[in-house]
Amino acid sequence: MAHFADQYADRFNELLHSGLFAHYFYKQEIIEIPGLLTAILVTYDGVPDDRREIHDSMSWEGFLTRMSVVKGDWIHFEHRHMEGLRDQPQKTMGGWEGRTIYFIKGGQHADQWTPDKADVDVKSLLGSALGVWGKMIQTEVEALSTTVPVGIEHFREYEHRVRVIFNFLFVEKLGEGRWQSRTEPEDEGVEIRDLLFGNKSDSGFWKDLKDKYLASEIVVDAKNKSVLTRVVS
Repeated sequence: MAHFADQYADRFNELLHSGLFAHYFYKQEIIEIPGLLTAILVTYDGVPDDRREIHDSMSWEGFLTRMSVVKGDWIHFEHRHMEGLRDQPQKTMGGWEGRTIYFIKGGQHADQWTPDKADVDVKSLLGSALGVWGKMIQTEVEALSTTVPVGIEHFREYEHRVRVIFNFLFVEKLGEGRWQSRTEPEDEGVEIRDLLFGNKSDSGFWKDLKDKYLASEIVVDAKNKSVLTRVVS
């Protein structure tokens, strides 16, 4: 049976896969304390595959015990503070502790758990946690030559990582990267997938490209090669 937060959780997962690397998987927990709160927790530490659990009748004590695994201080969180959130369902409590990301909203209000709300919540949290996000990406980039070997058989994984890096580096300047496929004769008909980023910058380098060259979109061709060559006839 579908949960009212499923579409929010689906969009949450989609944003994480586009913002982090492909080999991370996410365990989602949708938690309800009836009449008090709804929460979604996402863990990515040692998770073998994407999965979702729904706990729709958790007790307050059970919730504190679960959250104290995320951060020990939660075991002392006072019920009255959560009652304040319950009375303001439009507000969201979010955090990123260790390898768990969470959002908590008061009550059980389906209109606060839509894909559009996920866009706002997740992008806001990732933006405020750029330090953590950046360190994860830096670690992956430093190991890129060993985790993604050079060669056409690994080009999709390489393209995905380039997309993630651009999404991080230019989060306020370019839109979320998307694929555009094409083929070229010199590549023996092999499918080429360019990355397209909407140019939404209002200052700096990307804005100059938009003004001078009408570059409303930025095209990125990710080459998983040790040496770049181009035959020009």
